[in-house]
Amino acid sequence: MTQSVNLQEYYLYYKKCELLLQNYEIRFAGFIDNMGNLIAGGFRDGVTPFHDESEMQKLCIENVLIVKTLHGFDYNLGKVEYTALRRNKVVTFTFKFSDIVCINRTNYGY
Repeated sequence: MTQSVNLQEYYLYYKKCELLLQNYEIRFAGFIDNMGNLIAGGFRDGVTPFHDESEMQKLCIENVLIVKTLHGFDYNLGKVEYTALRRNKVVTFTFKFSDIVCINRTNYGY
């Protein structure tokens, strides 16, 4: 847990991830801060990550950058409610809540 949230917020994020990961189609659920640091969450039990911890950090930063970039067009297009990114093996859904980003990855294509 990073210092960007207090213990009560961490517990709330942790419980939300726990609930999301009960769905067998979701392989990863997590909340990250605006610097790409994982606050709470992780992979569902039994899931083997496609990447190591360093690459995971890069993916978190990538998601924050996507959300921040799209935010620049809110003034004329409206607020972004979520993004969906489909790759050959996974689909990533990203939701922004104030300064926190929620990421959900599901299996796709195999």
